[in-house]
Amino acid sequence: MADYWKSQDRKYCDFCKCWITDNKPSRDFHENGRRHKENVKKRLKTITRNSAKAAKETEKADATIRAMEVAAMDAYRRDVQDSSASDLTSIAIRKRLADGNLEIAGGSSQKVWHEAVAKDGKSYFWNTMTNETQWSAPREGYYSIMQQKADQEREAQKKGKQIARKQQREELMAAQARREEEQEERARQEREKLKIRRVKEDTPPPTYGPIIEPGKTDPYGKWQTVQISVPDFDLQLPEQSIENYECPVLVEPEPEIKEFKEKTVENLDTFEESGSFKKRKVVFGPKRNIRQRLDVD
Repeated sequence: MADYWKSQDRKYCDFCKCWITDNKPSRDFHENGRRHKENVKKRLKTITRNSAKAAKETEKADATIRAMEVAAMDAYRRDVQDSSASDLTSIAIRKRLADGNLEIAGGSSQKVWHEAVAKDGKSYFWNTMTNETQWSAPREGYYSIMQQKADQEREAQKKGKQIARKQQREELMAAQARREEEQEERARQEREKLKIRRVKEDTPPPTYGPIIEPGKTDPYGKWQTVQISVPDFDLQLPEQSIENYECPVLVEPEPEIKEFKEKTVENLDTFEESGSFKKRKVVFGPKRNIRQRLDVD
């Protein structure tokens, strides 16, 4: 196979707007450089600034939409309160309020300026639509702290009543479920009793033999139950009393111990002639291995 030349891959750095060699040493050298780090910091600052600007614009748009909604609801409330309005919705709302002896709430929920307290205890006023603050009270009225506390207490009482009603409804549902389970259990027990009684009453006695249709004679005669009797055979076994019976005792014989006698050789020449063993050649030196008889056994 012939060798061929291949160019190295290149990588584009989006922070520095330049091309670098796409291998680990080149990437590490470029990313650890002062220019690359400064460009990364600039990009992060730009992203943060743009995000804050976008958040402010979104908040401003939301405040504008809320102001438009409040103004629209205020205009609609005035149209409903105006008796000269001839649209069907206003007529239906006025009729329902008249039947229930109610009136339209146009107080704190429609007010844009809210009263607040600073850290030093001094009161100031905050516009919920434009986030504007001022020390002097607005001419069109404001939502005071007393009204805020009263509305919060009212909301808390309303929420507590809702929670109490929810708990009461859950308790009633649980009690109803328990009653239904008890009724179902009693019905099941009654069904079991009826089933046992029906089985006892409706089950006919068992019949054995062929089935004969009504109106026909039985060609086989009556069936009789066969009783199997086992005869008593005398096996003529010897009678033994369990009390006087003794089991044989097996005694193992003691093992026979053989005694080995020591054999001594007085003359090696005469013993060598008999062909028992040959005389070993004694080798002197490091390979010497001579067995000697000890006096102490």
